[in-house]
Amino acid sequence: MNLQNTMYLQMKDGFNAKPGKIIQVKDLVIVLADHTVKTEVLNIEVLKIAKNANAHIVVSILTIIEKIKEIYPQVNIFPLGDSEILIKISNLSEKENKVWLIIRLTIVCSILFVGAGLALMNFHADVNMRQAHKEIYKMITGIDNKKPLILHIPYSLGIGLGMAVFFNHILPQKFSNEPSPMEVEMASYRKSMDEFILNNEKNTEEK
Repeated sequence: MNLQNTMYLQMKDGFNAKPGKIIQVKDLVIVLADHTVKTEVLNIEVLKIAKNANAHIVVSILTIIEKIKEIYPQVNIFPLGDSEILIKISNLSEKENKVWLIIRLTIVCSILFVGAGLALMNFHADVNMRQAHKEIYKMITGIDNKKPLILHIPYSLGIGLGMAVFFNHILPQKFSNEPSPMEVEMASYRKSMDEFILNNEKNTEEK
């Protein structure tokens, strides 16, 4: 393939940056071109994040093409895939991000733990699970036991184990590398959020 006067650009999924950072072509797109041209193109400055920048910046492929054309007007550029990329701006340092993540994770886990516990308790109260265990124990053993712990305990442990297996957090990564249902839902949520922002945020050449 002769790439001397031909260049292909493909947008990346997204990019995280901090205020004051200089965004280059290599941060936003994957470039397929002649090696000499590609090396220089990857270091072309697209924009600089302002100190008071918004939380999100949308950059169009047209902006990148315009920057490249200023230096290589003779190159034929063919964009592939998405036409825009979302840059997420964070004012927090890496350490602050980790601390904030731990705080949010602790709050969310606490709320989910209490909520899940109450939901299970209400469900078992509605279906009268205690009486069901008593009847099952009586049918098997013929003994009327008011507290059949031999059924209560394995049942309680089984609920936790079943949820852990369902969310794919029991098997080591080397045995199962498929994402859990929660990870799939989170990825779908992030994708929907990014698409919404891309559809409603002005891109750089419109400002």
